[in-house]
Amino acid sequence: MMKNKSFVIGMVLFLFFVIMAAISLVWTPYSYQEVFEGAALLKPSARFLLGTDDLGRDLLSRLMVGAQLSLGIGVLVGGFSVVIGASLGIISAYYGKKFDQTMVQIMSAIQALPSLLLALFVVAILGPGIFNTILSVTLVSIPVMFRLVRSAGLVEGSKDYIVAAKAVGASDYRIIKSHLFPNCITPILVQSAVCCSEAILNTAALGFLGLGIPAPYPEWGTMLSDSKNLIETAPQLMTIPGLCLLLLILSTQLISDGLRDQLDPKLRGRS
Repeated sequence: MMKNKSFVIGMVLFLFFVIMAAISLVWTPYSYQEVFEGAALLKPSARFLLGTDDLGRDLLSRLMVGAQLSLGIGVLVGGFSVVIGASLGIISAYYGKKFDQTMVQIMSAIQALPSLLLALFVVAILGPGIFNTILSVTLVSIPVMFRLVRSAGLVEGSKDYIVAAKAVGASDYRIIKSHLFPNCITPILVQSAVCCSEAILNTAALGFLGLGIPAPYPEWGTMLSDSKNLIETAPQLMTIPGLCLLLLILSTQLISDGLRDQLDPKLRGRS
């Protein structure tokens, strides 16, 4: 894996934000909620390395805490997508018939709306909040994982080693756990990184539209929304959070590409 340029660059960028989020758990230059009187819209200086926002809060501290939210939601959604979407996809491919038809119809209904529009619909009903944001973003990620793993499961389920396992009396649980799931792990790993990327992007989009994680939490999309009217007077308030989002999403995409190239024998060695 370390010979794959996409994977290495992606991991370096991703680890940078992981370290930033980890450090912010125990230390930040200032509290992300602390307002400094008379210090609104200050430019970067020795006291405030990235300047302050329109209320006089330290931008660096808010960015560091915001990394916790973006990374945390991305990893959680990726994990939930694997647990729920991949499990349903493998089970649907293995058992087929009515269960498979029902699951395909449910997932098709969820995918009938664009992912961001569906997330907006869910949050508009449940209301803004961290839990509701995670729920809405997870809901739009599950169908993609389900369809991908189901397709891989249908291919693997028709092969001779599955037929042989059934012939010797192996239980359904053992076949799925020991044979089907391990041979579908490649698309699961690749898609989990993609789900993480999309979760970060959708979370930021919800925050930018005012339906994501509410104040005082410094979510990057919310920070972009709060500073959009200050782009001419204080451009760093938009460019720095936007750049952080860009690099974090890019890192997960590069990791996904690297995993795909290395785990797929047809692509291995190209990067």
